[in-house]
Amino acid sequence: MAAALGALGVVAFVTVRKLASDFASPLAARASGRADAALILGPEPLRTLAQAEADAMSGTAGEKAQALKARFACLEDVRVSRSWTEKSATLTLLVRRPLAAALRRGKPAGFLDHEGNVFPSPEGAFILTGPAVEVAGASSADLALLAREWPALTAAGAFPSPLVAMSFRSPEDGWQARLADGTSVLWGHMDWTQEKLSRLAEAVVDAQAKEPGIFSADLRWFEDGKVLLKPMGVRPGVMP
Repeated sequence: MAAALGALGVVAFVTVRKLASDFASPLAARASGRADAALILGPEPLRTLAQAEADAMSGTAGEKAQALKARFACLEDVRVSRSWTEKSATLTLLVRRPLAAALRRGKPAGFLDHEGNVFPSPEGAFILTGPAVEVAGASSADLALLAREWPALTAAGAFPSPLVAMSFRSPEDGWQARLADGTSVLWGHMDWTQEKLSRLAEAVVDAQAKEPGIFSADLRWFEDGKVLLKPMGVRPGVMP
């Protein structure tokens, strides 16, 4: 009996030492400067890029998570998890949700997210086929308002022809929309969205009934009750 109890005591002692060793290993890795092994989970090609970055770093899994978040602006967060049975930590990449591709003076500038932030991203991380946004000159507030109204602007049938691009003109003139049929719409400030869309559709139908063709539109004075339409090459006329 004494021998059996002694054997159990040895097993318990070894188990306690094993658990203490496992618990201390992340701290030891940090103190010694050794790399804490990390397995990256997330969408490609971001996962492969992040895994290479993590493998090249030293430090704990938490430190690697913070470094990856700082390195890749397209990441909203990096979650760290570890079970007692795993020797390596798991880092799960949580990516931002892009609304549209962003351009700055006609050149790719990353993506616009749901809060109106423009962020860069590794090539191939996001593939969007919807309208692009020219953000040059737009303030953070302008972009936030555009992001808020984006679902309404890009809804099926919102415009007389599908929206191809939105571009910021100036703080005074606001935004300009370009449609798939070549129509240009001086949208103005990002307000009265549903009302503007409804009135624009009515005005275009009325104008095309009188003179078929493509029109440009000006909604900058919408609050004054004005929607200005003109056929290509003709002075604008007011649609009451």
